[in-house]
Amino acid sequence: MSDARYDEIGAGYSATRREDPRIAALIHEALGDARTVVNVGAGSGSYEPRDRDVTAVEPSEVMIAQRASDRPQAVRRGRRARAYA
Repeated sequence: MSDARYDEIGAGYSATRREDPRIAALIHEALGDARTVVNVGAGSGSYEPRDRDVTAVEPSEVMIAQRASDRPQAVRRGRRARAYA
């Protein structure tokens, strides 16, 4: 998916997508005792645990702009991964 398409799909995300408590519970369960979380593809931060130290990584400025002010600032990174030898 191109960056432009990703941005198009993500426009208005925070206005139409709300946290589902069932998904949030699964995420918290999966994290176990982890206190630090790296959220790659962080989006608007809907499912980031508020009781953990979160580093948010997001390629889309559109999604970053929708993050609530009480969520950690997202680091913008490119979408293409590099393979290292």
